[in-house]
Amino acid sequence: MNFSKNQLIVIGIVGLVVIVFVLGLFGVIPGFKKTAVSDPNFPTGAVTLEMWGVGDEFSAYSDIVKGYQGVYKNVRLNYTKFDSAETYEKELINALAENRGPDIFMVHSSWIYQHWGKMYPASPLLLTPQIVAQTFPAVVSKDFVLSGNIFALPLSMDALALIYNKDIFNAKSIVFPPKTWDEFVTDVGKIREIDQNKKISLSAAALGAAYNVNNLPDILSVLAIQSGSAINNPSGDGILFDDAFNRTVQFYTQFSDPISPYYTWNESFDNSLASFASGKTAMILDYYGSLNEVKNRNAYLNFGIAALPQVNPQNPSQVANRTSYWGLAVSKQTANPYVSWHFIKYLTTNPQVIGGYLSSTGKLPAVLSMIQQNIGGDNDVFVREFLTAKSWYQADPQAIGTVMRGMINDILSGKINLQSAIKAAEESINKLYRPVQ
Repeated sequence: MNFSKNQLIVIGIVGLVVIVFVLGLFGVIPGFKKTAVSDPNFPTGAVTLEMWGVGDEFSAYSDIVKGYQGVYKNVRLNYTKFDSAETYEKELINALAENRGPDIFMVHSSWIYQHWGKMYPASPLLLTPQIVAQTFPAVVSKDFVLSGNIFALPLSMDALALIYNKDIFNAKSIVFPPKTWDEFVTDVGKIREIDQNKKISLSAAALGAAYNVNNLPDILSVLAIQSGSAINNPSGDGILFDDAFNRTVQFYTQFSDPISPYYTWNESFDNSLASFASGKTAMILDYYGSLNEVKNRNAYLNFGIAALPQVNPQNPSQVANRTSYWGLAVSKQTANPYVSWHFIKYLTTNPQVIGGYLSSTGKLPAVLSMIQQNIGGDNDVFVREFLTAKSWYQADPQAIGTVMRGMINDILSGKINLQSAIKAAEESINKLYRPVQ
């Protein structure tokens, strides 16, 4: 068959179009391949998400948001920053009560039991408890998964560790920081300096008092868990301050008891971090996030970081550490729960994405694969502790902290004996709990 010149031109044009289309479809020609979202559950209409956070500047998320919007072009995200955790929690509760809250908000690892009713759990099409368990340390499932529902995912993690003054340790001929609480007590006896009038000139450790020890509720709870207490009642109804918890309170208060051979701290000192930074105290228990404040207060302080002492480090089932961290949750009021959780999953489970956030904020990773990469590095102590951290459900962390501090104060003041004070605290805390549906 013979074709005319015009017919050959038409055939050539059609053939060229087909070739261009095929090459573009397979990505050979940039910019031609289809970029629409393949997830059938993802909406195609415009979506605007409001996100609230604590401490983080928007710059920590800006590149991440740009990358996400590069694929999901119909999504926009607005961010509001809060400086204070206390102010933030109050404003968040008020906003949700008035139906003006955000779609996505930061939630502390101790808040889920208290605030789960305000949150929209993740769709099983996106996340399952098994995925959470495979992606994050076990404590994340304990903190953020309740009754089989995923209520939040962590952005980063932090852990309680022993921070010690190297110069004081060297002067007292103590070569290594204590690994056990028995060693800790021995070191307290070597370090403390106290006169005949019970005036402390050098404190060995900021422990024992009620109101000037940072992280007191966390310290008491992790000591109790190391000693075998679950704190939460096995029946699932509130808490139970058992014999292990009683021993913990006895151990803790000895450091502020003037008749104890290990008396080394009292309410006359500044708060624990300030006293440590000034060189007046040899050891404190605090978080990675506190290190910058120590350095800012005293740039020349020669200090080291050691793992939290353990009751019995030889028994893996008794090893317990304490974490404190923030995650992202979705409001029950959101009109876009699927997209909100889709963004949270993108932000918290993708190591490349997380790396940008961690670099911007200076925080430590929560994802297991990144924790593994950090073992043996500068923050080895902290990331190892993420793996052995344990927690308990708190009905109202702030109220529980107030009760615990009051309990310690009552014991030290002699207002009430130790057993009665612990029993009264248990009863007060149990009134805060309500059933989980």
